[in-house]
Amino acid sequence: MRIGILGFGYTGRLHLRAWQQTPGADVIAIADNSPQARADIAPPAAALASYDELLAMRPDAVSICLPTTLHHGATLDALAAGSHVLLEKPIAVSTEQACEMIAVASWARRTLFVGMTHRFYPEILAAKRLVEDGAIGDVVLLRDCILEHFGFIDSPRWYLDPATAGGGTLLSSGIHLVDRVLWFAQEMPETVGAAGGNPFLKQLVEDAAQIFLRFPSGRSAQLSFGLLAEPHPLVCDLELIGTRGSLVVHTWRGYELRTGRGVERHEVYSDEPHVDKVVFGIRGEIAEFGAAIQEGREPKPSVEESTRALRVIEAAYRSMRTRNAEPLL
Repeated sequence: MRIGILGFGYTGRLHLRAWQQTPGADVIAIADNSPQARADIAPPAAALASYDELLAMRPDAVSICLPTTLHHGATLDALAAGSHVLLEKPIAVSTEQACEMIAVASWARRTLFVGMTHRFYPEILAAKRLVEDGAIGDVVLLRDCILEHFGFIDSPRWYLDPATAGGGTLLSSGIHLVDRVLWFAQEMPETVGAAGGNPFLKQLVEDAAQIFLRFPSGRSAQLSFGLLAEPHPLVCDLELIGTRGSLVVHTWRGYELRTGRGVERHEVYSDEPHVDKVVFGIRGEIAEFGAAIQEGREPKPSVEESTRALRVIEAAYRSMRTRNAEPLL
């Protein structure tokens, strides 16, 4: 496939690495409005100043790695140009935008896929298999948490501007945590409660938040987010508590299975740099994206699943404003 990349910041560079490691993929052009970013684009990929120039080359598929508020417009333009779209999370800043994007992709008969890298990490996949095999019984409680230092991955400054990011840590990192909680719970919550603020970075977007989800089955989930100003070890831990045991996934490290037999610890990684682990997840989503196109099927997770996660985030923002639990079903 002839591939184009829209946006060449931190994430766009990781997408380039992943595409370069994908057999049969040829990155023909990369677009970024920053001269400094374009200076880092190496031949044979063309370095372009606008994505309109890139789309005029009619690539078979594009990776969209732009600020969140640009996802909607860029996706519609790419679909109009006849390209399949691999879109960085979140799908959009609103479910209304997401639904329009899904409808246009269906009308254009093009694949639209939101890159949820956590679905492709080996430690998450191992935990999913264990839960499905009944290793911890029925899951009744879920807890997820991410604590990250704002500067540890060269986070772009647009993350802190609601005009470009669309929200703070709830939208940028929270979309991953909500998606994987919904994936393990296998149901949508009936109510969403949330609280948040900006005690760490003192910007216009939230950098600290918590969400509480109540499910129709009686399950519940608590999710915590922190985007810290001071250096801090990266924490991204999902805990699943079942009727016969529990399971803790230490994302980018491994997992622990806890039952009456004791604790089984599994280390998945050695000393790889963090970016290599993320590229592994992007390679997984690219493989699924390409397979879905070749087989004429919907990729997994579906864009509808990604939109459901965004619905939960939207409800969390409403709850932060109203200070009440928001109904979702």
